[in-house]
Amino acid sequence: MATLNEGQARTNITNFIGLNQYGNPLNGDPRYASESRNMETIGGMLQPCAACTLLTPPLDHPIETLARLYRRWYATEAEKEVLIAASDGQLYALIPGDTPAPTVWTLLDLPDGWAGTEYVNNHWSWVAYEIPPEGEGDPVDVLLLSNADDGMILVRGDDLTTETVTTPKKFGVIARYAERIWGGAIPDDPDMLMYSAPYDPLDWTADIEIPEDGAGEINQPSWDGDSFTALHQFGQQLIAFKRTRIWRILGTDPGEYAFKEQYGGGAPFYRTVAVDGERIFMLGTDGVRIYDGAAVQPFYQQFAYTVFQRMKQTLLDGAFGCVWNNKYYLAIPLDSTATANNAVLIYDAVENTWLLRDDVAVEAFLPTESALYYTSAATPGRIWQWQEDSWTTGTAAASCEWVTPWTDLGFKNCEKSGLELYVTVEVAAAATLTFTVQTEKKSKIKTYAVALPATGKSAKQKLLRFGGSFRMFRLKISSTTTVPWRIIGGLQLLTELDAD
Repeated sequence: MATLNEGQARTNITNFIGLNQYGNPLNGDPRYASESRNMETIGGMLQPCAACTLLTPPLDHPIETLARLYRRWYATEAEKEVLIAASDGQLYALIPGDTPAPTVWTLLDLPDGWAGTEYVNNHWSWVAYEIPPEGEGDPVDVLLLSNADDGMILVRGDDLTTETVTTPKKFGVIARYAERIWGGAIPDDPDMLMYSAPYDPLDWTADIEIPEDGAGEINQPSWDGDSFTALHQFGQQLIAFKRTRIWRILGTDPGEYAFKEQYGGGAPFYRTVAVDGERIFMLGTDGVRIYDGAAVQPFYQQFAYTVFQRMKQTLLDGAFGCVWNNKYYLAIPLDSTATANNAVLIYDAVENTWLLRDDVAVEAFLPTESALYYTSAATPGRIWQWQEDSWTTGTAAASCEWVTPWTDLGFKNCEKSGLELYVTVEVAAAATLTFTVQTEKKSKIKTYAVALPATGKSAKQKLLRFGGSFRMFRLKISSTTTVPWRIIGGLQLLTELDAD
């Protein structure tokens, strides 16, 4: 809010929050951005996003599925985590904890007796589990992968060999719930869910005498051609998603299973479904939605209103979402020129903010305890490690911009002139920022070359003066440097008033 002082209007932007793109475009809260790309607002300070790190050597073709197998009983700590990538009809393994850093992917052999020389589908649903040892010893950690074309296979954690898992149907999606493996998205039985015997992902045989000890199936028809597309454990229940409906499955034994349809619709883009504590995020055609245990409903869509309007609807089946470190990351295709996901929208549940990155193109995310990985939709065969807080990591996104809402400072009856901007910028090395005051008439640009020392108490306040007269304006802050910088203490704007 602007205040009046001896013929001057003054606005203080005390901190920076995130996007807010809905409602009155004039005189909105200046702490929010009407447009922003590749910016972070950590602790209310404004700074560019951190540059992500190319983690691995490339494969020759796109990585369409990235999975993680953790080998609990493996002797070497650095080799316990294994990344499994699906690319060009094959599976590859890489150990990110190798020392020195890994330089090559390991091609995994096809299962014995496999018909053909490759897998048909590179999009796998996967679950980490275990199987009994052959003889004495610890269980064998395995990665179960399934799709509706190839069926189910497993990758053994002890030797990284693959095996075929015989199942009654081929599942497009799998999940673990109540110590059983569940399968759905069955092409010839779209309303069916099947489950394995408890504690044994290789046993899909029904037990007639003791049903709770065997495998089984459940049908939940909707008579509309829809199909189960995603399965996620949600606390002590399993949530089964269709494109237009959601069911909650309660109980831990076949005799107790109960289906309850939920309210509010389904998940049309199943790859965007991600569990976050007591809620589940997902993307709808109009923006982000959440399931809160009772119903599906829109989730703060107004804050990223323009971003959702820019989504290319014909490509949303490829959108991908995940939750990591209290944030929901949503890779989406923006604008008519998009050919794949070309931006990531981020919701920070701690600071309750939305921000957009358009310097990354994500095919699929893989969140782990220690890192967030993603496969590139722009450059085939690459895996990157997501980075945040450019001030700490030491590398920044090469292009970023922050745009405030339009404002007339609350004085519609006054011509404004002689705008002054006070700002304090910290830099890790010499860097250049651009400040643009855009009015209804023209734009005025000031370039600020910030030299060292400019950190902590040594960072000096800078006064930037913009000439010209105007009725309303907005401020753009941008940079094309990879040097980390941040604005501390907010901004102050002053302008002279001339009443009509």
